[in-house]
Amino acid sequence: MQGFRSEFMRALPANSSSIGMFIDSCYSHCQSGAQETWLRSDSPVIDKMPIAKAVGDWYFGRTSMRKIDCPYPCNPTRHNREID
Repeated sequence: MQGFRSEFMRALPANSSSIGMFIDSCYSHCQSGAQETWLRSDSPVIDKMPIAKAVGDWYFGRTSMRKIDCPYPCNPTRHNREID
């Protein structure tokens, strides 16, 4: 898994105001695929920035966004929830 992360990080484009990134260390996509997860008080966070705020700030042009987490399993805000 760490080898994949290393290759993925090398493939990322350079900084750009038009490209936003919120790349957390969770290996499961279920934690970021549903709106209710984004808006929960325990949503994924990188550098004290919740995913909903990071994406919203980038999308509405309030700031460029490049949040990249430390390697797995360092982030305690990651979840592996199944959503009904």
